[in-house]
Parts: sequence; C-alpha cells; structure tokens
Amino acid sequence: MDKVAKQQVKDVLIAQAEAELRTSRADVAEHDSAAQLDQDVTDSVDALSQSDEAGDLGGLLDDVHDRQKANLTRIENLDFGVKDAVAPGALVGFDGARYVVGVVAAAFDCDGVTYEGLSADSPIYAALEGLRLGDRFTFAGHEHRIDFLA
Repeated sequence: MDKVAKQQVKDVLIAQAEAELRTSRADVAEHDSAAQLDQDVTDSVDALSQSDEAGDLGGLLDDVHDRQKANLTRIENLDFGVKDAVAPGALVGFDGARYVVGVVAAAFDCDGVTYEGLSADSPIYAALEGLRLGDRFTFAGHEHRIDFLA
C-alpha cells in the first residue's frame, strides 16, 4: 500500500470523525434547548426535574463532544506515512482484520476493506509496537501473525 492509498484511508477516517462530531454537536444543542425553561411560565415540579435531567445529560454530551473533537485532532495530526514497523499511523493487519494504529475509531470501510482504530494506549498495542510484517506475537493467550503493514 502506497502513501496515496494510505491517505485515502485517513480521509475516510477523518470524514467519519467529522460526522460523529457534527452529530454530537447537534445532540448537545438539542439537550441544551430542552434544559431551558420559559421564565414567563410557572413550572411544575415535573418540568423542573426534566429540565435538570436534560441539563445533566447535556453536560455528559459536552464531554463526549470534547473527546470526539480531540480524537479528530489526533487523527488529523497523525503521520500516515508508509511504515515498516508497527507505530502510530501504521495500518496493521492480522487474523483477517485491519487496524489504524494510534486512534480510537469505530469500524469504517475504505475501498472495500474494513478498518478499526487501535489506540496506542490499548494493551494489544504494547504487544504489537515495533513489530514488522511477518512477525508473530502473543496476546490473550493466542498467537497471531502480522500479515499486513503499511
């Protein structure tokens, strides 16, 4: 896989992260709106309770939005140059699955291939770091072989 093909994977990953960010931004706005009470109307205890609950949920959604924004920035700044060893920015494959190393991402498709994110903080990354195409590693009691690396 060359640099152009890797850039296509990165572009699809960024598009997915941007879509998730837009969705979370809309969710925050919706719940912020639901938390607002009309000041000219006497509110019932139920309405006040629902407003408080919507406000609490809005705070949680703000946290999700902030994490997604930070993740998008990480993806954008990740060096997607071609790699000869497993490191952040590498695409690695084993056991029929492919991963983008260094990011948290749900499964996404690019040119008919499904990828998932593999965080550099994950336990399996510690077993993979620095390995090369064809190398074997053991994780969770199972042996695996790196059959794709870019």
